[in-house]
Amino acid sequence: MASTDLLFGQLPNPSGGPVEIVFGDDSGLPPGAVELLASGTITGLRGRIGVRVATRLRAAGTLTGLRGRIGVLFDVNVERPLAATTVSGWQDARAVHASTQVRYEQAQPVHAAVQAVWQDGRTVGAPHQARWQQAQPLAAVVRQVMQQAQGLGSAPALQRFEEAERLRSMALQGMQRAQPLAAAPVLQRFEDATRLRHLVQARFEEALGRQAGVLSSFGRAVPLSRVWASRYEEARKPLPGISKPVQPPVDDPCYVPSLPAHLVFEELADSSQPVNLVFVCERHGPGPQPGETIVVPVRRTYIVINNITLHRVDTGAELRAYSFSMSLDHQSWTWSWTATLHSDAADHLGRDSAGDPAELAVFVNGVEFRLRLEAKSRDRRFSPTRWAVSGKGKASVLGSADAPKQSFRNLVDRTAQQLIADVLTVNGVPMGWTVDWGLEDWLVPAGAWAIQGNYIDAINDIAGAAGGYVQPHNTAATLRVLPRYPLAPWYWDSITPDFEIPADAAEVEGTEYIDKPAYNRVFLGGIGVGVFGPFTRAGTAGNVIAPQVNHALITHPDAHRQRGIAELSDTGKQERITLNMQVLPETGVIVPGKFIRYLGDTPVMGIVRSTSIEWSRPRLRQTLEIETHA
Repeated sequence: MASTDLLFGQLPNPSGGPVEIVFGDDSGLPPGAVELLASGTITGLRGRIGVRVATRLRAAGTLTGLRGRIGVLFDVNVERPLAATTVSGWQDARAVHASTQVRYEQAQPVHAAVQAVWQDGRTVGAPHQARWQQAQPLAAVVRQVMQQAQGLGSAPALQRFEEAERLRSMALQGMQRAQPLAAAPVLQRFEDATRLRHLVQARFEEALGRQAGVLSSFGRAVPLSRVWASRYEEARKPLPGISKPVQPPVDDPCYVPSLPAHLVFEELADSSQPVNLVFVCERHGPGPQPGETIVVPVRRTYIVINNITLHRVDTGAELRAYSFSMSLDHQSWTWSWTATLHSDAADHLGRDSAGDPAELAVFVNGVEFRLRLEAKSRDRRFSPTRWAVSGKGKASVLGSADAPKQSFRNLVDRTAQQLIADVLTVNGVPMGWTVDWGLEDWLVPAGAWAIQGNYIDAINDIAGAAGGYVQPHNTAATLRVLPRYPLAPWYWDSITPDFEIPADAAEVEGTEYIDKPAYNRVFLGGIGVGVFGPFTRAGTAGNVIAPQVNHALITHPDAHRQRGIAELSDTGKQERITLNMQVLPETGVIVPGKFIRYLGDTPVMGIVRSTSIEWSRPRLRQTLEIETHA
């Protein structure tokens, strides 16, 4: 046996006297072991002692100069006496003075004897329905909570989590089952409850209160005084205006592979001829797709429930209106509007918390617009007094009186679209406005363009250089840059219109004949840098030349071509047809830039140049001015 080291957990005896070392337990020895007892004084103890217990020895005397090593086998498997005994149940159950104490976690019945079952239950004797989490009593029934309940009345019972013992003649309750005795009025289920008489019908996902019952949600129960329906998810206050039913999202049935995509061909390519790969998807769902026409059907009558509401965006206050009008044309970059309001709107016509004109959310038959309230006046002709208010669209902030005048230029090569993005910044930081670019972009060399003015002055200059114009988004901080003529008028017979309107759905208020020179050629180009040259209408002699056009941003053939189409399109014999129609669900508010085919006595194809809305309760009409060419 190897030697054993003695390790002491305390410092040596500070008195310096002898110290007794006792090995083992004298209460008993294992079989075959001997006890070694020694007494005396050991002085000058040095080194390591190995003690092996072999025989029982007893000795007395004094050991001086003890040297050597003694091996000791120390048995730590010592039995320890039992000090105390504790008996504990799974939980703890105790009897209450007069009632029943139920312990799942902790439960106490109220007012009457309760019989509760973990799996199955039914009500007996009195109307009550309990939910899985919590139920509230009606009339004088029972309030039962899964976590805690207080016992009242006189139904003494002792119940344990595993089993319940019946006391007297009231209730027997067990973890798995329970049997009603005497007059126990309530039986409760853990998972659901069955409606009895006239109280509550509740489901896991929704609850429906009937008469004067209880609405029970997943987490708690709330008493109601009227019929109420609640979904499993939470509900919110509806937004102002007409809310259309929420449609679930429809996935595009066309397959879009993750990048990179690998093309696998089954046959070898013919190297003698070039092969064109054409990818197309023909599985789009129903409904008008981009490039498709919204057709207004022919009906005997067109019935629309008109509704216009105005609300402040910052406070949500409703502004009750007697009348409302708004208009937009292709030469305007924001809406203009007026309204007549009820006298109770007086407290809501001030500026917002930042000191800016208040922003309004206007819903026109469910179509939302964001407008700014910029002027108000009192009209005392009516009793009570009415308020006349007016303003412009959300984009008016870009050209308002407090918009700073600046110098804009391109110091490096930029595209036209990038130039507009640069304009909509403050010290290089975007100011929150974005651009929906609808023109063909082109490159502008460094130093070619410079202008002084506010934001919208610079944006209109960039868009107009290529024959475009700016149109605001209905609600978002977005500007659309659109071509004034997406397609030259001599090709309009082949274009797919955005709307097809029959004569039964609209009436012609008037027609204005406009005669302009039939130009078929124009010279245009940049200033200093860029391209310069003639642009001639195909198929003509190019003998009627329009006035020359120069702009600093005509620096690329793409800009040259787009501006040339715009200049030669606004020529010849034209008609401006004014249509008056309802704001139908199929069309909504038709904005400028949309193509319309009007099926009147003579079908015409044209592009909308202006839109105006007039509402005087209950009549609502939109008036469209359509440009057509002979």
